[in-house]
Formats: sequence, structure tokens, C-alpha cells
Amino acid sequence: MTIYVDGLFLLNTALNGLLLLGTARLGGAAVVWWRIVLGAALGGGYAVAALVLPWPAVSGLAGKLLSAAAMTVCAFGFRRQTVKLGGVFLALSAALAGVVLAVVEIMGTGLMLVDGGAYYPVSGKALLLTAAAVYVLSRTVFAQLVRHTGGEVFPLELRSGSKAVKLTALRDTGNTLRDPVTNEEVVVAEWQTARGLLPPEAAALVDAAALRNPAELLPRLLAAMPSGKWRLIPFRAVGVSGGMLVAMRCDALRIGKRTVRGGVVAFSPTPVSDGGGYTALIGGSI
Repeated sequence: MTIYVDGLFLLNTALNGLLLLGTARLGGAAVVWWRIVLGAALGGGYAVAALVLPWPAVSGLAGKLLSAAAMTVCAFGFRRQTVKLGGVFLALSAALAGVVLAVVEIMGTGLMLVDGGAYYPVSGKALLLTAAAVYVLSRTVFAQLVRHTGGEVFPLELRSGSKAVKLTALRDTGNTLRDPVTNEEVVVAEWQTARGLLPPEAAALVDAAALRNPAELLPRLLAAMPSGKWRLIPFRAVGVSGGMLVAMRCDALRIGKRTVRGGVVAFSPTPVSDGGGYTALIGGSI
């Protein structure tokens, strides 16, 4: 069986891309597409290097772990959360390898050894479909398994520029709201939060009535405060077929004693708590 370097690079880049996307989904990390592509390409380059330069330092366990670490940092940045994401990436990679190995054993094709490396004689299409299946599982079944149990109430602080607002938040596993562009989980806060978080000219625009017409409100907020990186977040809720929430990017979220850089907060025109015990909701992965 002949192995072509260009095909090996493209196939591994595609596989790594799907694994990194699955890692982002499971780990609640933002998806920055150029970072994901660059990290996947880095892994594709490593696969070629391990074939062309079959030295123990490159193709051995240390080289594989270093490659995985470099891919994770490239895809998600150098921060404390990256350690957890690296573990998730390794777990998904192991899951993919296990599924492919099972397929190989069932098909009876065995493994092909090239310069000490193991290669699966499975078509590229089959590998991509298998990786896609692992990604879908990470978005559905696995994503629910790693969620916190919920029901926790704790202090939450939102920061934007020189302003900060302190809230009480409920960790709600039923809150699966995400930014459709970056894949980040979205904090949902009652609209009064905007009054303390925004400069006066933008805060004056936000109230319950205005938030019920997000398409009209968004251009006015963009003009009053361009630095807010405003966006609309689609949502569905019980008794509501669908709608949009006005949201902005904060500089940081402080959840209990943990600080998260960035973060998206959406403003709800209605209370998020029946009894007023909390004024914000976050999902299970933040």
C-alpha cells in the first residue's frame, strides 16, 4: 500500500479539525476558526513529519504528546482552561482510534506498519465519517455527560471597561444557549444589568420594551457603543417557538473565585427567576 504525503496531510488535517471542534463543544471553549484550522494543519504536518522522519523523538509518545499540546494551544490559546481542553482532545482522539480499530478488526484488514508506525488500511472517506460521528456524539451525548449537575447559586461579576456589575447566578443545565458564531456559552442576565454595565448613552437605550424588538435596538446600540461587539443570539424556550436576545461581549466574567476572560452576556426582557433568588443564568460548562 502506497502512502502519499499530500493525502496524509489533508486527511489528518481534516480529522484533527473535527476532533478540535468536538473538544471545543465538550469543553465549552470558543471556536475561532482560523485557530482551529491552524491547529489542525499543525497536526497534519506532524503526521507527515512522523512518517518522513521516523525518529523516536518525533514519532514516539513524547512527540505525539507534544504535538497534541501544540495543537490545543494553537486552537484555544495559552490559558488555564487549555489544560482541560488538552485532556478532552486526547480522550476524543483515543475514542476515534478505538472506533477505527474496532472497524478494522471487524473488517479483518489488520494494521499496516510503516517504519514502526501503525496505519489503518481504511479509506479516507470512512475515517472522515467516523470522525464526524465522534464529533456528533461530542455535541449530543458526551456534552450532556460532562455537564455539572446544576442548581448551584453563586456570585457572578460582569466586567466591561471600567464598569462592573455583581449578580447572583444559577447554574442551569437546561440553559444550552450558545453564540452560533463562536460556540461560546452565553450568560443570560435580566435587562436591568445593562444599566450598571454600559455607559450612560448605551444604558439609556436598554429596557424591557426595547429588548422585545432586538432588530431595531441592535443598530442603535452599535452606534452608541461599538466596543460592545453586539450580536443577536437565537433562542427557544418553553412556550416560545423562537426569538432573539441582544447580547454583548464582556471583558471578563468572575464566577465565584474564578475569572474567565471574555464572555458573552445576553439581556433578557423578562425575569430569569420566579422568586427573585437570582438574576442571571449560566450553562453547565462555564
